[in-house]
Amino acid sequence: MLNELLQERAALYAAGTMTAPEREQFELVLEFHEELRALVGGLAEAAAAITLGTLPADGAAPSSELKARILAAVADRPQQTVPAGLVVTGPDGFVQWVSPAFTAMCGYSLDELSGKKLGPILQGEKTDHATAVRMREAVQAHRSCRETILNYHKDGTPYWVEISITPILDDADQPLWLIAREHELPDRAAA
Repeated sequence: MLNELLQERAALYAAGTMTAPEREQFELVLEFHEELRALVGGLAEAAAAITLGTLPADGAAPSSELKARILAAVADRPQQTVPAGLVVTGPDGFVQWVSPAFTAMCGYSLDELSGKKLGPILQGEKTDHATAVRMREAVQAHRSCRETILNYHKDGTPYWVEISITPILDDADQPLWLIAREHELPDRAAA
């Protein structure tokens, strides 16, 4: 059962009234929260039905020029070719969920990581200690951070990754989750 806060945020998201940063954070939660994703889908369907029900009776459709401009704008948007690896932890920093892209990047499954902290598992001999400390402090303080760090694959192979950690807070600024979005940097030579 979704709590009232998540239901309210789902309604704001579906209504399009969130700010860009709020939408971005909410979309991170939607990545892993199936029940919330289903609620947002239902709300979006209801909004579309209401919108379609209020169209003029004469059946006026958008002009072909408007359609062409919208299609051109969508085509010009950069397409993300490599999905980000996502990790969701509780406020305590213990893993609750990882995306398939994260598993492909590091080699560890959710079963292997669930209930554990990632630092001791992914960091190794040549990982920059100062970077690891900054990340750990951000997690403990429930604040955002962005770092580039050398991690180690399950098989021991080093790889560089850019990590962006975002805290998801409730209305009282208490942390619900921390979500890390990770992009491997294949062009950067591993140590």
